[in-house]
Amino acid sequence: MKKGLRTKDYILIGIFSILIYVVNAIVGFALTPVMATSAMPLISGVCLFFSATVYLVMAMKVGKRGVLLLMAIVTGLIYTIMGVPLMLAFFAVAGLIGEAVLLAGDGSQYRRISRQALAYAAYGALFGLGAYVTVYVYGSDYLEAMYAADMRERMLYFAYSPFWIAGSMVFSFVLTLLGSLLAAKLLRKHFLKSGLLQ
Repeated sequence: MKKGLRTKDYILIGIFSILIYVVNAIVGFALTPVMATSAMPLISGVCLFFSATVYLVMAMKVGKRGVLLLMAIVTGLIYTIMGVPLMLAFFAVAGLIGEAVLLAGDGSQYRRISRQALAYAAYGALFGLGAYVTVYVYGSDYLEAMYAADMRERMLYFAYSPFWIAGSMVFSFVLTLLGSLLAAKLLRKHFLKSGLLQ
């Protein structure tokens, strides 16, 4: 296995990272009317459940250290462009946590679906807290321009509830892992056998 990311790897990671963001955004948008008032902290886990397949295809295709971190940084850059630069640091930390799960090994772990699934789930556990980090740093005033009063109240309740914070992290971890396990079956059946992935 060749060590170090090459130009084509960076391009591939960039494309797949944007695709992951799009999948998460579409699923999140579709779920918001249903879950926003009663279970907003659970939306992230459902989003990552669906984007797990895209992540694993990217991770298996590149098969090197740094893929998850770079994906997280691209996600943070998208949020920075949207006017929330704080998210760049937040997602970088989430990416580093995911990368830490992959550290132990001889290098082959980067092409092991089980390890990549666990790494993405670890990233997912923190991913779900992104919306609340902005509330903690910018305060409730940050929400006034975007949400109605009742929605702001609900978001503040979720953001400062230890139960919902812990629940969001656990739910996101479990659902991301389940999405990755389902994705693993698809990859083994359709991609690995056909030779599209190593």
